[in-house]
Amino acid sequence: MQSKMNFYELDNGLKLYFYPDYTKHSVMVNLIVKFGGIYSDYMIDGKHYHLVDGMAHLLEHYTIEQSKYGIIISELTKRFMKANGYTNRNRTVYYFDAVKYTDEGLNLLLKGIHSPVFTEERLSFTKNSIREEIRADQDSLNSRMNQIKMDQLFKKYSYRSTIGTIEQINNITIQDVENAFYSFYQPANEIIVVAGNFNEKEMLEKIKTLYQELNFVSHKVELEKLKEPKEVNKKEDTLYFPTARPIYELTFKVPVHHMSVEQKMKLDWYLPIFLDMNFGILSPVQQKLRNEKIIDHSIQNSFSIFEDYWLIQIGSYTEQKEVFKKEIFNVLKTPVVDKEIYDLSINESKMYVSLRPEQLNIIVPPFIENLIMFSYPYLDKVEYLDTFSFDEYLNMINQLDFSSFIETEVIDTEK
Repeated sequence: MQSKMNFYELDNGLKLYFYPDYTKHSVMVNLIVKFGGIYSDYMIDGKHYHLVDGMAHLLEHYTIEQSKYGIIISELTKRFMKANGYTNRNRTVYYFDAVKYTDEGLNLLLKGIHSPVFTEERLSFTKNSIREEIRADQDSLNSRMNQIKMDQLFKKYSYRSTIGTIEQINNITIQDVENAFYSFYQPANEIIVVAGNFNEKEMLEKIKTLYQELNFVSHKVELEKLKEPKEVNKKEDTLYFPTARPIYELTFKVPVHHMSVEQKMKLDWYLPIFLDMNFGILSPVQQKLRNEKIIDHSIQNSFSIFEDYWLIQIGSYTEQKEVFKKEIFNVLKTPVVDKEIYDLSINESKMYVSLRPEQLNIIVPPFIENLIMFSYPYLDKVEYLDTFSFDEYLNMINQLDFSSFIETEVIDTEK
C-alpha cells in the first residue's frame, strides 16, 4: 500500500493516476470525462455552441447502451465485475471493480465507451429510458426545489438540469449527439484513475496501446464562463407541492472568488464543522426551536459549490418561518465558538481519512472530487489535517459573507 497517487500524462493529453495496492484483491478503474450537466455554452474550435440540458447525461446512456461492443455495463457484469456510469454537474464517470478479467474489462470500458454506433433508431431507443427517468425526477421534491432555488439565486446562469426536460431530450438530434461526443470524448478531456492490485508499468502500457488503437480527432474546447454578481435574482419564492407540513429554507450565496485553492479546500473541511456546531442536532438553536415548538423535526443543513459561490442551505419543517429565520440569523451573527467540538470533529475526520485505504471505493471518490473541483491531484492525508488549526477555522468562518440569500417555501398544493 502506498500513500500517494502516481501521475502520468500521455502524448495525446490523457491524464492517468495510479494507486497500486497489493494488499487488495480487486482493481478499480474509473474513466472520467470532463463533461457534466452544469454548463451550456462552449467554444469548440473557435465556434460557439449552446448545449441543451441533459446532453452529458444522454451521452452517458448512449455510449453505454449503443456501443458496437454491446451494452457495456452488461458486458462487464457478465465478467463478474461491479460496473456502472453516472453523470453529475461537472463530469461523467464510467467505472468497474474487478477481481479478475481486468484486461477484458479495460478493453471493454475504454474501447466500448469510445465506439458508439450513431443511428436515429438507436438514439430513439436511448431517449425512451431517459424520458422515464425525467418523469420520475419530476415527482421529486428535491429536484423541484433545486430548480426554483437556482432560478432565485443566479442572474447570469439559468437553471441547468443534469437530465434535462422531455421537450429538450425530444429535440436532440443524432447530429447533436455526434458533435458533443467527438468534442468532449477525447483524450485531452479525459482522466483515468486506477487503484488496487495491478502492475503499474503493465497498466500504463495497456492503456497507451488501447488509446493508440482508437481514432480521435482533436478539438479545442473552451468553456464560456459568465460573470455572476453576488446579488440574487429573486429573494423569495414558493413551491406548491404535496407536503404534510410547510417547509422553509434559507440559501446563502457566499462568494469565495477571493480564496485560493488551498483555502477553498480547507473550507471544505471547516464548513461542515461550523454547520454541525451551530445547526446540528445538539446545537443550542435546534434545542431551543424544538422546545418552543417552532420546529418538530431537525434543522437540515448542507452546502454545495457553484462556480465562485458556496451555497449554504439551512431549513426545516415549520409554520413559523419568521421566528425560524430570526433565530438562524441570530446564530450567524454570533455563532457558537467551541474548541472542544472543533477538536472532536477534526479528530473524527483524521480517523475517517486514516481508514480510507482499507477500501478502494472509499479512497478513490474523494480523490476524484478533489481533482475535479479543486484541481488537487493528491490523496487526503492525516498529516494534511494536522496543519489545520482552531484559529484558522475561526478566521475563515468569520470571513464568510452571508448577506446575499434567498427564502424558499414549500406549501401543500391543497392549501
